[in-house]
Amino acid sequence: MPFNVLEAIDAKERLSFSQNFSVVRPSVLDRLFPDVKTEYIEAEYLRLMQGQNLPTTALVHALDTEANIGQRPSFEKVLQEKLFIKEKINQSEKLQMLINKGVPDDENLINWVFDDMSRLSESVVTRTLVAKGQVMSAGKMSIHENNVTLDIDFGVPTDQKIAFGDWSNVDYDIFGDIQGAMQLLADQGITANRALTSSKQISQMRKNKSMQVAVLGGANARLLTKAELANLLMEEFGLVIDVCDDKFAFIKADGSRGNARYFKEDVFTIYTADAAGRLGTGLWGPTPEELEYRQFIENENRSFVTVTMWATQDPVAKWTKASGMFIPVLPNPYGIVIGEVGKK
Repeated sequence: MPFNVLEAIDAKERLSFSQNFSVVRPSVLDRLFPDVKTEYIEAEYLRLMQGQNLPTTALVHALDTEANIGQRPSFEKVLQEKLFIKEKINQSEKLQMLINKGVPDDENLINWVFDDMSRLSESVVTRTLVAKGQVMSAGKMSIHENNVTLDIDFGVPTDQKIAFGDWSNVDYDIFGDIQGAMQLLADQGITANRALTSSKQISQMRKNKSMQVAVLGGANARLLTKAELANLLMEEFGLVIDVCDDKFAFIKADGSRGNARYFKEDVFTIYTADAAGRLGTGLWGPTPEELEYRQFIENENRSFVTVTMWATQDPVAKWTKASGMFIPVLPNPYGIVIGEVGKK
């Protein structure tokens, strides 16, 4: 009997796979924006933004007077542009190729299908990491894919997106750039405690003469160790430095394969994080495809990525798809300064 992938892997098994597929990755971006799933993505987004945004002072009133009406910030634009991420493959073509190559065993074919489900789900997670990296690099998400061109702005003030000088010049005053960025937050009563950058910028800071002199004195200048640089930045600015050099692969418009960074190489971002190093939340919501599994879900659906399968008549094919609904939450856009190195 011909192998039927829809019968071999039923809806219950696909639900089990989805619910057990972890989206946590060993990336600083996942620590900055830990992932949370909610059935009410728009309501939860508003709660997170309004509950954690910078507090504003209430007004003093005379006795027996009417209370001033407070105002809530509006984030409807971001909600309308939350990301629906999905990818599918024609399972029939691949399975027929495997059968033609001598893999007639149903169990092995099933393993190949689960491998595809994992790869598709991983692609969805990768796209969420791209979004988190763009928030840290630019304060917005820029989408130029699948005939969609869209910029989603998370409200980082324009004057907190600044230009730094040429850090590759060993005589340049890197201290001054960092101090200026810190002052932008200090003027608002905010004390930054962390920074995110690339190994390239770490290397340039280690070579910087003023930083070497600050640690070693004028007569003993040499390349700073990473530990010495980290201690210097903590002592001078109270900053813990994280590095993000991770890359992802993508398919170009011409079909060739390329790679890119999650976080821009020439950026030094300072920000205020909580004790666990969190800046925001990676908020996931229910996808339209989850409706297929409602009959099997007894408790809360804990799946972040949803895997579905179906057949079509024209073309005759069986498809596998992974999808996710996602939006990063940056509750305090005023507590971050993004500096682009080499632009001053």
